[in-house]
Amino acid sequence: MRPVRCCPADCAIRSDWQEELQKEIDLLNNNDIERTCDVLKLLSLPMRLKITLLLLTREHCVCEINHVLKEKQNLVSYNLGVLKKYGIVESYYRSKHKYYRLNEKAVNIIRTITKTIGTAP
Repeated sequence: MRPVRCCPADCAIRSDWQEELQKEIDLLNNNDIERTCDVLKLLSLPMRLKITLLLLTREHCVCEINHVLKEKQNLVSYNLGVLKKYGIVESYYRSKHKYYRLNEKAVNIIRTITKTIGTAP
């Protein structure tokens, strides 16, 4: 790493400082940042955010989600499929009905977002 002009002049401090700076650089180069951006882009559509907020309360079958959102079934199913593809939601069958729930990791992300912006259910 080439020296930064504002870095400490004391060699002992400089070494520690450079190690910390390298950790920060590594953090910013982490692939998780790209994944986080992808998730935030997914949730930038109002319908997808509404679906995740609804699933934050409990799991729902597709017909319940359609009823609450008052949207066309194919549109809701498409958006559920996208959320499932990226691991935000999971699905399973109970009898003849397909149910959706938030992925365990997604629950924490959605709760953090909703608490931050004040839309927590």
